[in-house]
Amino acid sequence: MKQNLLIFIDFSRKLLKNRNMLKTMALRELKAAYVGSVFGLFWAVLYPLFQLAIYGIVFGVLFGARPGPGYGTESFFLFLFCGLVPWQFFSQTVKTAANVVVANRSLVKRATGFSPEILPVVTVISGGISHLIGMGLVIIAQIVFAGKISPLTPLFLVYMFFVSVLCVGLGWIVSSLNVYLRDVLQVINLVFMAWFYLTPIIYPPSIIPEKALIIFQLNPLYHVIDGYRYIILAGKLPPVGGLLYLSVASFISLAAGGLFFRKLKPGFAEVL
Repeated sequence: MKQNLLIFIDFSRKLLKNRNMLKTMALRELKAAYVGSVFGLFWAVLYPLFQLAIYGIVFGVLFGARPGPGYGTESFFLFLFCGLVPWQFFSQTVKTAANVVVANRSLVKRATGFSPEILPVVTVISGGISHLIGMGLVIIAQIVFAGKISPLTPLFLVYMFFVSVLCVGLGWIVSSLNVYLRDVLQVINLVFMAWFYLTPIIYPPSIIPEKALIIFQLNPLYHVIDGYRYIILAGKLPPVGGLLYLSVASFISLAAGGLFFRKLKPGFAEVL
């Protein structure tokens, strides 16, 4: 336990020391994601809106889906939008992080004193910037269509923090595995396809059978989506138990990911 704490403190010092490099690399990664495209960074806005239109029409219009009770809105589009944006932040960040070490092989192999641990962190920072843009759209939509905004709205940043921690931990695991097993990216796509439908994004938790609900609640993203909706749509504090579970799951992910990455890192240069 003491050794793990020392490792965490050492890594925190590296992040603080390299904060300017983190900022530069995150902005570079964000620009690189849209380089050569006509709309550039505006894709960070268009993509969630496109998803919203497709899922909203299919499930909201054709299947008549409605928000569950307690979310303070009758609009399925607002309900859906508030769930899609944090999910996109989580899924896209972890998927991008999976390839970040391989994509920066020259840095990992040749840069003296470079710590590859920071690469997934860079991806999380870059994803966080896109997420804030998306959340700006959600808040604007809430004001336009609901005619109000909750004073609790900034509290979504608490959930964003824990999602970021979760992403760093998972990013360390998948990025280090991908160095040795290039099938990881395909496996991740399959996992996230299932994960999406096992998270109440396009349907309310109220339709989940009571006996199965506890299994669904083991999913950290269940509490993330629920928290965003309570704060932004309903304007009330989410269940404390869900937030506590999310925080514990996030830091377990961080600790496990850090140890996993540290274990596999010595062979990176040779394999890459």
